Amino acid sequence: MIVLDDITLDVKELKRDEEEGTVYIEFDVASEDYHNLSEHLYKEEFLVRLPGNNNEEFQARIINYSTSLDNLYEEDQVGEYRITLKEEK
Repeated sequence: MIVLDDITLDVKELKRDEEEGTVYIEFDVASEDYHNLSEHLYKEEFLVRLPGNNNEEFQARIINYSTSLDNLYEEDQVGEYRITLKEEK
């Protein structure tokens, strides 16, 4: 699990590289959640919280983003988002 500002995401994969200050996440997005989530991700900068991982909290920005589908605006679709966040120092 990861929290970006006030949005909690159940991630399929989370890799934290403390040396590089990055967090890589993969998670599924259903078409009914697509608009609100995409709108939030356009901000590009977030307060990131990693519950259970020493309850880490830090500011980060998106440095890489991709999705498996480009038609999530169509009903009953599920796509995989892949995002890399870079901690702001």
